[in-house]
Amino acid sequence: MQTLQIGVCTWSLAIPDLTQTLAAIKDKLRLGVIHLGFFGESHPEPNKIIDTVKASGLTVSAGCVGFAGEDYSTIQTIARTGGYLPDDVFDDRFAKTLAAADITARLGSDMLSVHVGFVPEDHGDPKHKVMVDRVRRLADGVGERGVKLVMETGQESPEELMAFMDEVGRPNLGVNFDPANMILYGIGEPIDAVALLKERIIHVHMKDAVWAAKPRLEWGEEVVLGTGEADIPRVVSKLRAQGYTGTLAIEREAGNQRLADIQEAITLLKSLLG
Repeated sequence: MQTLQIGVCTWSLAIPDLTQTLAAIKDKLRLGVIHLGFFGESHPEPNKIIDTVKASGLTVSAGCVGFAGEDYSTIQTIARTGGYLPDDVFDDRFAKTLAAADITARLGSDMLSVHVGFVPEDHGDPKHKVMVDRVRRLADGVGERGVKLVMETGQESPEELMAFMDEVGRPNLGVNFDPANMILYGIGEPIDAVALLKERIIHVHMKDAVWAAKPRLEWGEEVVLGTGEADIPRVVSKLRAQGYTGTLAIEREAGNQRLADIQEAITLLKSLLG
């Protein structure tokens, strides 16, 4: 059975400078694969990023785009401000997504992940159709650059996510599966989601969490990989059994000892992959 690649999300190290981030990944963590984040810049400057990544010798499994103004302080605030739902910033976020897709493609990757935003469950809600149309435009735009638009799990149940993807109806639409987000957002058990999403999963985050006292109303808590309730060993085993052969990108977005936490995650994943 093919051994999956262990990678890390660049933003997990919480080092503002990209050159220093990539050096730490290569020299301290001894990893060769990165999920490259585009967050701070309004519109990332391509040549500087491309030159820096190429000089590092690291491989980009995927890009990841996020936006100024996204408020993750509560589930309710990110529902209002996240992704492509807010009308007043859509054009700017659309342009930034295409810019990130350009850089991603030039770095040899064909995947760009994003939280598209909360899609209304009610198909009669006018915003539901708006989101279908916007994600369709985005998929077409990144597709013209040879890139897949990879929706991160979290806010929708697996069933709702699949129905939305089918409604968008674009062949270059995939899923970045994050087991912790299922718990953080209070949506459902990660192992069940893997079984439902199957071949739609084309990129994976390795992150862990514990459930909130009031799921879907309050955030769960992110914890070090393997110490939470996502059941990472079963998730990895199920992914492999279903034929997933891509990257397991470690994501750590909490805590004040990121390198140590990521190293613990690497040790766990190596033990699981053999």
